Amino acid sequence: MRKQNAGTIVNISSVGGRIGIPSLSAYHSTMFALEGLSESMSYELEPFGIRVVVIEPGVIRTKIMNSSIIAKKSHIFHLFNK
Repeated sequence: MRKQNAGTIVNISSVGGRIGIPSLSAYHSTMFALEGLSESMSYELEPFGIRVVVIEPGVIRTKIMNSSIIAKKSHIFHLFNK
């Protein structure tokens, strides 16, 4: 990309990189980290014509909340499992 002075790096994050909810601290911290990494990289790579973009899908129904006993006790669990 640097050689051709152009390119785009696409990172897939989550809306969880913008907000945090109880019981998913590890997940949210990794998403926040990816957001920060992407932002920093965008400034560093801009002079080389390389763009960095982040895709942040919204809430998608998965079983992530089923893997935690604490999550099952939280009010958020019930919102995702209606």
